[in-house]
Amino acid sequence: MKRIIHKTYFMMKKESFILGLAACMCAFTSCSDKEEPQQSQDSRVISLSAVVPNTSRGASTTTATIKNFVVYAFTGGSVLMDGVKVTRDGASWVYSPEAYWPVTPVNFYAFSPEINVSADITGEGGGNIPGYINDGTKDLLYSVRTNVIQQAAPVSLNFRHALSKVSVLISSTNQRINVAVSYIKLNNIYHQGSFTFPATSTLASTPEAVGSWSELKGKTDMLTFAILGEEDKVELTPVPTDYSLNTLDCSYVIPQPLSKVELSESGYTGTYIEVDCEIFDSATGAKLWPNANTPDYMLVPQTSTGRIIYPASSDNVKAYLPGHAYIYNISINNPSVLDKIEFDVTVDDYSIDQM
Repeated sequence: MKRIIHKTYFMMKKESFILGLAACMCAFTSCSDKEEPQQSQDSRVISLSAVVPNTSRGASTTTATIKNFVVYAFTGGSVLMDGVKVTRDGASWVYSPEAYWPVTPVNFYAFSPEINVSADITGEGGGNIPGYINDGTKDLLYSVRTNVIQQAAPVSLNFRHALSKVSVLISSTNQRINVAVSYIKLNNIYHQGSFTFPATSTLASTPEAVGSWSELKGKTDMLTFAILGEEDKVELTPVPTDYSLNTLDCSYVIPQPLSKVELSESGYTGTYIEVDCEIFDSATGAKLWPNANTPDYMLVPQTSTGRIIYPASSDNVKAYLPGHAYIYNISINNPSVLDKIEFDVTVDDYSIDQM
């Protein structure tokens, strides 16, 4: 049985992010990071603050772990801040040279972390990050704040997640078998695309202001768990476990449509999860699967393992959306029906935690 939990990951409950020269770090509920922002002595200096909602699973960027971000600012058709890197310094954020408030309103665009791609941001209706290459390990954040006039308080930038987050949890509750896993992969996903900022502010009150992706290309497989040697195989337990955590830490995916899985003479097509494993009798140690009756398409060439395929899509989930998290909960319990696995799918939203 497989269950997909789909959680709204933009405006989520896990990440709060404070941007700027004079910003306090709003920590998520378990943190005690409550230091007050340090204001510049010159009231004309622009200071920034930001909020990133908390997420429910590890590896995502949080207020406590964010290290840097990049800011663009425009006013009256002119560039005020051109890709300025802002760096965390204790309870504050510093950048150089300092920018000063003009008499005209300012539009701010920001993303984190710093990436090796030039952004094309004009301030007149948005901008984009072309040709972004995703390696699966970085949580890309973005924020927009438009028509801001001079103020004493830091400019509040509400960050959202540009990518989708995919986690694969696997378990086995059948005490009569031992399942030894070698590899887990998410197959046939795009790893390159262009991100477009929304044209309006990403405020907590405007959840509809969401960025979008286009020009997707470069389909590949994302490896989330892999062994180096036979001794590295993991034996499943009754507790659903994400074996990518603290190993490869690959979970971020460019939002994209999911294609149906089909099997032909040349192999599988479509978007799917692949689990390479062996199944043994827990009492005798005898190997139960794969065996002499296992079809060739379920065998991993030049190894002793078998390959189980799980569709990434379902009736409820046809695409990965920006700012959403998808958790696949896979149980491997019955080696005699591995080619007839069915799925029970539910969808949950992340709750919103205002910081």
